[in-house]
Amino acid sequence: MLDERELAMLVSRCRSVPLTQNEYVATDFVVALLETVMDYQNATTTVRRASTHFEDNRWDEIRTLDDLEGVLARFPADRDGNDALAQYLWGYHHWRRAQELRGLVAYFRERNVTDLGALRAWAIASTTDDFVGHIKGLGTAVYHGLVMRLGVETVKPDVHILRFVADAIGRPVNELETVEALEEVAERLDLSPRTLDWSLWEYQRALPAAPGSWTAGTSL
Repeated sequence: MLDERELAMLVSRCRSVPLTQNEYVATDFVVALLETVMDYQNATTTVRRASTHFEDNRWDEIRTLDDLEGVLARFPADRDGNDALAQYLWGYHHWRRAQELRGLVAYFRERNVTDLGALRAWAIASTTDDFVGHIKGLGTAVYHGLVMRLGVETVKPDVHILRFVADAIGRPVNELETVEALEEVAERLDLSPRTLDWSLWEYQRALPAAPGSWTAGTSL
């Protein structure tokens, strides 16, 4: 938890960041699931190309959770099968992400979250604890990215955001205190958390990695 002095330092640092906005909200259930496992710690170009591959080649085939489960069932749930599945869905050899997609699909099937409306309702009602620890490989940052994709006002504590906060206050930070601190900063600056998150992410991503910068471990 940041103290008041650290919060003041963070507010001051955030004020210096140019504001940018990304009002993207998911409009397709299947795409929301695919983006959840493809988007984290991946180059923007890779994510876009993967999305284009899916839209050009698999869109008509996979429109529902049932459709997606049917495709998953056609590929063995091992490394080779997941590699082939990843190529089929995205045109990339991201076998770990295909494995994570299996876990994400099973997670939502177990909770009867089977369409976009149900997914949005889940995003609003859920907490980090409802998600983290249930799907191998997907943790706090992925959870926050998913619910933000569905319109929830929060921030995503990925490596860029963690580094920004740590550099601003001069010590490493964890994911929980980063989320709490930036939501508080957003309120003080009269910004939506999503706008602040996107602005910090764009700003931090454009910077060269600085030797000696504070870093903190993060679960995805």
